[in-house]
Amino acid sequence: MMLRAALACMFTLILTTSLAFAGGKTPSLVGKWDVESTGGMMLNGDKESKETHWTHGQSVLKGQLEIISQDGRFVKGTYTSSRGSEKFIAMISPDGKYMYASDTDGFFDCKIVGKDRLEIVYRHVKPTDSVVATSVAKRQK
Repeated sequence: MMLRAALACMFTLILTTSLAFAGGKTPSLVGKWDVESTGGMMLNGDKESKETHWTHGQSVLKGQLEIISQDGRFVKGTYTSSRGSEKFIAMISPDGKYMYASDTDGFFDCKIVGKDRLEIVYRHVKPTDSVVATSVAKRQK
């Protein structure tokens, strides 16, 4: 009797844990996204690096995030602003609510607010400059 109760408890625990880790559906983020960022850049040297999208004294940056491919939760893309383009890679969280990315010189974390909206925090620290920014990305229709 006690063995049966222990097995039942173990089965319930395994089932509950499995359902909790099943998470949400992985959203498709492929497409072009218009991005508006608010933030700033701090010079750590004489001039910002050529990869930096920000300039000294700038507080707003507009650009485009293009998610070129998505294989399950793994994402590849490009960010482009008036100062150039850089590639990035990213992973969507198992619950489908966040995306964590790395570009050529920094990192950004995205909260997936809806199928057409991302909230982003970007940062990098280099010998030449440091940047921190928050952004909203809206999928182009």
